[in-house]
Formats: sequence, C-alpha cells, structure tokens
Amino acid sequence: MNNEITNKQLMELFLDTIQRCGTHLYNMDDETIEYEIFEEFDIGVVSFLHNDSLSKLYSAGLISYEVMQKGLELRQKVQDLQNSGLWNMEALKRRNEWKEVFILSDEIRTMLD
Repeated sequence: MNNEITNKQLMELFLDTIQRCGTHLYNMDDETIEYEIFEEFDIGVVSFLHNDSLSKLYSAGLISYEVMQKGLELRQKVQDLQNSGLWNMEALKRRNEWKEVFILSDEIRTMLD
C-alpha cells in the first residue's frame, strides 16, 4: 500500500492552508480566527509550506518559483511569530508582524487565482 500523497492532493492541502490565513480574518469573530489560525493554519504551515512540499509542487509545475519563495517566506514569518511569544490573539490583533503574515498570504492566494 502506497501512503505517499499525490501532487494533486498536496496542491489541495497547500491551497487549503493558504486560504485559512489572510486579511479576510479581520472580519471574523475571535473564535473563528483562533480556529483558523491556531489550529488549521498552524498544522498546514508545518506540513504544506515546508520546503520539501513546496519544491515538489514547483517541480510538478503546480506553482511558480515566486509562489514557492513566498510560501517559504510565509512559513519563516509564522515560525518567527511562534518563537517570539506573539503566537496569540492579542498579538494577532495588534502587531504588524501578523499583518505582514496576512498580507503575504493574500499575495500568494492572488498569485494562485
């Protein structure tokens, strides 16, 4: 039995991850934001914004080099937030670092449309 994820499945999971983060969340209630960012997006960042995943998508011709680079940049920004004590709702609402993450996610989503 082959448990390896297909390129199509990987692309769907990558898209799902990107769609969970962005400036559209500013219009959501706190509970929705917490779920989307601190549960769903958090999991996706680890797996589907990983260099191996993005390289696989790029090699398959499913994303551009620029999308791959922006995906890696987004992952790094998220990891920086996680490691700096800013991985919480209070920081999300007030800190420019979070705004940068949301805008970058929006940029990636626009590039994929």
